[in-house]
Amino acid sequence: MRTLLGLDDDTAVMVRQLTCTEPGCPPLETVVALLPMEGEARRWTLHRPADQITEDDLRAALLAPEQHD
Repeated sequence: MRTLLGLDDDTAVMVRQLTCTEPGCPPLETVVALLPMEGEARRWTLHRPADQITEDDLRAALLAPEQHD
């Protein structure tokens, strides 16, 4: 994400792999969050383990609507 979006070093990129407990959800999902020093945080959930996520998956996530808490 840092490379795809050209993020500066002040923007934190957090990647967490979580167990998904919702019906029909794969057993593992990965949440990618961007936490800039200024501005709103951004978050995407990818429904696969972190080690299976490709650059194309990240590009597709960027085109999808963002999720907000």
